[in-house]
Amino acid sequence: MIQRIQTLYLALVLIFSFVGLISTIGTWTVGDDIVAYFSNFTFGADGQFKSLDSISGPWCLGVLLILVMFLTAISIMLFRKRMRQLRLTIFSTILLVGYVAVYALFAYYYHLNLVQFSPEQYGWISPIFHIKFGAILPVLSIILNILAIQGIRKDEALVRSLDRIR
Repeated sequence: MIQRIQTLYLALVLIFSFVGLISTIGTWTVGDDIVAYFSNFTFGADGQFKSLDSISGPWCLGVLLILVMFLTAISIMLFRKRMRQLRLTIFSTILLVGYVAVYALFAYYYHLNLVQFSPEQYGWISPIFHIKFGAILPVLSIILNILAIQGIRKDEALVRSLDRIR
């Protein structure tokens, strides 16, 4: 199980998903002040932007990452059933691509709201969005999932070729 490289890739996906789940994935700053933050379950605003806290939180991002973690853990355990492992890994990759798309939509939506409600205190300076490390981890997980898919396919091809020889 551990000697297969795709198991290591999937373990890294599991770790990256967990770290991404508990970390902040974006902030908005005006000057040196952080005026809003964005994580997988919450959106919070500070200071003059407190009225934006009523915007519904991005809980679906957290749910997507939890699903990815669950599917990846099951996929690691299915190391003897390569075709099921392959399907679960492909589905996990699709969920991660969906996560990245939904993340971009939420970041754009929150940015528009922050720009619209930019207070006079900052001289109508638009807040600047900063991507945090936690937002890059799902992209790395997509790459690792693709590498795992290739490894699973190689193993399946090897097993099928050995079955033909017998």
